[in-house]
Amino acid sequence: MSPEIEANGFVHLKGLLPARLIARLARNSAYNLQRASADHRAANRAQGSMISIATDPAYSGLISCPELLDGLASQGFADLRYQSGFLISKPGHSPALFWHQDWWGWSHPSAYEPMPPQLGIMIYLGPTTVENGCLRVVPGTHLRRHPLHDSITAHARALSRVDDPRHKLFQSADGEIALPSSPGDVFVVDARLLHAAYPNRTDQERMLLTLWYHPAWSDLPNGVRVHAANVFDGAVSDLASEVMPSPRNWPTEALENISALVPEHPGGQPVEFNRNPDTGKMGAMFA
Repeated sequence: MSPEIEANGFVHLKGLLPARLIARLARNSAYNLQRASADHRAANRAQGSMISIATDPAYSGLISCPELLDGLASQGFADLRYQSGFLISKPGHSPALFWHQDWWGWSHPSAYEPMPPQLGIMIYLGPTTVENGCLRVVPGTHLRRHPLHDSITAHARALSRVDDPRHKLFQSADGEIALPSSPGDVFVVDARLLHAAYPNRTDQERMLLTLWYHPAWSDLPNGVRVHAANVFDGAVSDLASEVMPSPRNWPTEALENISALVPEHPGGQPVEFNRNPDTGKMGAMFA
């Protein structure tokens, strides 16, 4: 694992993906957004959209993209398995995305170790700035306690709908930094890192593809691998308990594209689904 990810919880890989791939993804994602219902957009006002990548096999080439996998290898991440992904796209003049972290296995002791149990790969399909809602993070909060942890109710429906835009989780946070980007850039983010996005104050849609991978798959606790395989299979969601679409239903060619990254089911019971870290254990690591 690279020192930057270990210390900060993320790394910005500039210009990693070819322009032709980004252009193709932008066209495909714009088409998928047109199919998003008004109800979906309203329920995910903070995110903009939460469209599962499993609904479109055209994304298979991105999941197994050689440049992307080589970039992850350069950061020390091998033995990868893909879990899920989303098109998260903020329309123009939309609110901030709330502060949250995305790890769901905090009940297991491995959640408090340096190696990321899960990686979020964030690929913006156009230039991002503070003005149009770029990523913001609080470095180091993948393993260090932050006051925001006391307010986190990640993915709560009221937050997704932005019922209260004055909520603390929509505001600026101590230690935050902005991470503007260019098309082709990739952010590799530890799933435990506190992150959010600024409001999109422009007239243009800001499109993001987020892919979730597990590094060091063979070393992960059995229960974590069970849950990851269940999510991939569509048996459960990584957001809530509802059933989600699965790449298992893709055409043969698309599924073969990602065959080396499919999480095999190890058998047994999944780890307890728990998005709330024990901040006492986080603090004890650096006492």
